[in-house]
Amino acid sequence: MADHFPSRRIPFILGLVLNLLSTIFFALATTVWTLLAARLIQGLSTAIVHTIGYTLLTETVGKQHLGKAMGYANMGLSAGLLAGPVLGGVLYEYCGYFHVYLPAFGLIAIEIILRCMIVEKEKKSVPFPAPPPHPQKTIPQVSPPRVAAEHALPTESEPLLHPPASSRPQSAYKALLTSPRFLVALTSIFVLNSIANGFDSTLVPFMQDAFDMRTSQVAALFLALAIPMLFAPISGWLADRYGPRLPVLAGIAIAVPALSLLSLISRATTLPLLKMVILLIFVGMALALAMGPLGVQAISAVHEIEEQSLPGDFGPKGLLARSIGLQNMIVAGGGLLGPLYAGFVRVVAGWQGLELLNAALCVGILVLGFVSFGEERVDEAADVGEAV
Repeated sequence: MADHFPSRRIPFILGLVLNLLSTIFFALATTVWTLLAARLIQGLSTAIVHTIGYTLLTETVGKQHLGKAMGYANMGLSAGLLAGPVLGGVLYEYCGYFHVYLPAFGLIAIEIILRCMIVEKEKKSVPFPAPPPHPQKTIPQVSPPRVAAEHALPTESEPLLHPPASSRPQSAYKALLTSPRFLVALTSIFVLNSIANGFDSTLVPFMQDAFDMRTSQVAALFLALAIPMLFAPISGWLADRYGPRLPVLAGIAIAVPALSLLSLISRATTLPLLKMVILLIFVGMALALAMGPLGVQAISAVHEIEEQSLPGDFGPKGLLARSIGLQNMIVAGGGLLGPLYAGFVRVVAGWQGLELLNAALCVGILVLGFVSFGEERVDEAADVGEAV
């Protein structure tokens, strides 16, 4: 959608309006069907806003600061996920159901106003240099024979050579999904996001079964997993300074022993709650290190594909929006399948089997990343926004 509008403002505001509509449905819902409709509209609006929002972010900051920008975006997302339930719970308890949605109405209105104020960064086409003017001699005017326009010779004011352009648009999704670098980045995002979301369906029942803990007590453990995401800008700085390969591989490497040690926690473990908190913090640190730079890896792969293609191969706006749409689809897939996968494996193989399998999956993507994510080129890191 974003690539078929002359400006990204129209679909972005459309997504925000859909978000407002879904929030109104939630606030006024009195039936399950209304809640279902609200959730569907909310999912559609989230897909639009996330895709175009990250596209605008990438186009605005350029390659040199992309890691930090992704880090701040992920930090904001994590802060919202942490603060939202707390604020919503307080408003529900003291003010009532409808008042829970009042902050959402205000934030959406502010977002629409801010979006209207954004000046989009246009892609600049580099004109082919024209030859210097030459003195012309006066010659008798002779009517030349008529030649078809496509076979006409260039005039003295036109260049003899033109930049190559594609005569037929190429398949954007085929180009993306046949790029090893992009495909490995998507796979890694899916695996890590599935593992993170898998804790939603397994951590509470495991701690209740093994240690007879109440749900409210176990819920505090999720803070240990989420708070390290607030330091995502640090991983973004590392990605900008040393290339995304370093923080990605470091984060996945930290996840392997942390998940392996989680499998050892059982009823017989001494100080199990303290050890669980420490290991979950390390898992959160691993996710904070790897997730943002993985997005940078995927976008770098997109720039690489575009640099190796002819102008116009993938349309006037290139591959960026569609690649970010694929990333958001993968994130949503991990959010949907992660809890189902984790719950199924825990029932079949237990907590220990689940965490060992998660560690093995991280080993797999660590090997793939080590092979596929090459060192960042100096000229690529120094190139600010030329590909966007």
